[in-house]
Amino acid sequence: MAQTIKKDQMTPKERHRAFREGKPLDRIPCNVTVADHGAKLIGVRFTDLFFYPDKIVEAQVAARKVYEIQGVISAPGLSGMAEAIGCKVAYPENSAPYIEEHVVKEFSDLERLELPDPTRSGRLPVVMEAAEKLQAVLGDELPLSIGFTGPFTLAAQIRGTERFMRDLYRNPEFAHKVLRFALDSNLAFLKKAAKIEGADFNIGDPTSSGSLISRKLFREFSFPYLKELVDAIKEVNGHAPSIHICGNTKNIWSDVADAGLGSFSIDDKMDLREAKEAVGERIALVGNVKPTETMYLGTPDDVERDAKECLRKAYDTPKGYVLALGCGLPHGTPPENIHALLNTARKFGQYPLNPDNFS
Repeated sequence: MAQTIKKDQMTPKERHRAFREGKPLDRIPCNVTVADHGAKLIGVRFTDLFFYPDKIVEAQVAARKVYEIQGVISAPGLSGMAEAIGCKVAYPENSAPYIEEHVVKEFSDLERLELPDPTRSGRLPVVMEAAEKLQAVLGDELPLSIGFTGPFTLAAQIRGTERFMRDLYRNPEFAHKVLRFALDSNLAFLKKAAKIEGADFNIGDPTSSGSLISRKLFREFSFPYLKELVDAIKEVNGHAPSIHICGNTKNIWSDVADAGLGSFSIDDKMDLREAKEAVGERIALVGNVKPTETMYLGTPDDVERDAKECLRKAYDTPKGYVLALGCGLPHGTPPENIHALLNTARKFGQYPLNPDNFS
């Protein structure tokens, strides 16, 4: 029997709050972060969304109207905090920024660095202004998230990933100093970001992936700083942040749960059922529709099929499940595929859930 698309009974903000507090929901939460697509909607360059707070807000408002996005985010991106610290960042017109020059090439370079000031360093003032305006314009209806780069990933950006990986083995004491500086930079940003009432926080930490480091290295170099950041976030706003780590994370699932995070976004390379069985009683799961194979290259039917598989595997996660992508939304994803993801949640994710609908 064909499923109908039912009207939501809760606003995205109401659903987000209920999910976080473990209260009843109308349907499975579902969201996709729209970036360059928002730029297309308002006729600006993708790069404009890194420098102009009003354009960021305009694009998010348009994405809410066209794609019915379920939340808004303001974040420096994976390179923004590194830039605020002193790295040189390149801004291609139609793709994500990347670091051209790392700021700690020699050991002595670290001693000359100053902690970034969120009111004047790099693009951090843009992020803060955009967050404040998004909260004012859309905050009654949509949850607002402010993004952080995980300390391990930020340290690798400051130093350069290859140098930093060598430091882990050859000069672990210095690696810890870089990590301490990275964490302190995040804490300085958090102090300012926490003043935006009602904002939640998420962490992107791709370099902590098991595809790059062993569990032993994660426990020694990533976990302590990640947990300190998580604890600081919970202290200032009372809620645990979410995290996304790219690639193969199976070897660190338990450690991520131990860090006290609220939810864990799983890369599409990982199996949601396995993650649920391993840590689903301790942390909510998010994911993991295939961004490229399904969202970018597929059809709406492919999106529905992939999303239903994710629902089948993770709908009964004890701590909760959010239908989302396994990583970022690719540039050029067909708009109809973005619509299809949310429509799948509305068609098949209504409570009380019926697992037969996922088959």
